[in-house]
Amino acid sequence: MGGDTRERIVTPTALLAPDCGHDVGLGHLERMLSLADALQSGASVCLILPEYEPALRQRVEDRGHSVLVAPGDAATRVEAIMTSTERVDLVALDGYAFDANLQRRLRQRAPLTVVDDLGLPAACDLAVNPSPGGERLRPIGATAFLGGAPYALIRAAFTEARAQVLRTGRASRTVLVSTGATDLDGISGRVTTELLERDPSVAVVRIVGPDAYGVHGIDEPRLQLLIAPASLADALARATVYVGAAGTTAVQAACVGIPSVINDAVANQSAQASALSGAGCAVVVHADQLVAECLALLDDPSRGDVMSDRGRALIDGRGSSRVADAMLRLAEVDVA
Repeated sequence: MGGDTRERIVTPTALLAPDCGHDVGLGHLERMLSLADALQSGASVCLILPEYEPALRQRVEDRGHSVLVAPGDAATRVEAIMTSTERVDLVALDGYAFDANLQRRLRQRAPLTVVDDLGLPAACDLAVNPSPGGERLRPIGATAFLGGAPYALIRAAFTEARAQVLRTGRASRTVLVSTGATDLDGISGRVTTELLERDPSVAVVRIVGPDAYGVHGIDEPRLQLLIAPASLADALARATVYVGAAGTTAVQAACVGIPSVINDAVANQSAQASALSGAGCAVVVHADQLVAECLALLDDPSRGDVMSDRGRALIDGRGSSRVADAMLRLAEVDVA
């Protein structure tokens, strides 16, 4: 375990540092928020955010968590906060900006957990790869490792949406479209337009991120445009199929029981896309085939039902609690 000999503590203080901000997307932040939710019953939790990002700060505070801000990139921020904070009992990092040298320095202050879906070299007490298929990517330099679908960082709202879909079933022909907070190559806009043009019975809920400036919905009553919503749980609960990126939303869709048609255009999503496809809850296609495959799935509800069951079997929604429990065991917690 990192750090020097430690006194027993009643309530540990946990600092969570996601790589987030302009042009980064929301995936790392959402995973840390899910972990913060799971930790808050056993720890005092604070998230480290960039300065001058009021929307991100509001997103965190609306979830009931405290915020610390610092200038600079993600690595600079966490080191500055760690240096200036009197007491830290647990630290968690999520992103690709935290190299092993930084991890070694942070680990001198407190037990360190690193969430990373690429298996990059580490110097931490606990490495977590929360992606389906992540169990094969244990990083060099991690003392302990948790990987794969059982550790997917899913917040409680998605397990509630899962229960709702199990009670009421999926919607008839509503497609949730999202290709990530930055909408790489404008795929979501093209998919949305083509779905609406090709099938007059389809309704679309399109999700865009906070950096998607100037995006407007077309004058179409079958389209709902959501800009950086606080959660996708409600939207997924009302969806028949999810179409888009193979990232965080695809895992959330599997948990809720919404079959996915996904594209792995982003390199770090390929292993997860393959695992979701292998589990039978998603279809991976080229971006040009997203609409055709989605319409085929909408026209085959029995196939969609099978994919729904397989998604829920893969992602049970308890991963955040499992990771939080493992982190708390790293601290010497006195619960008496």
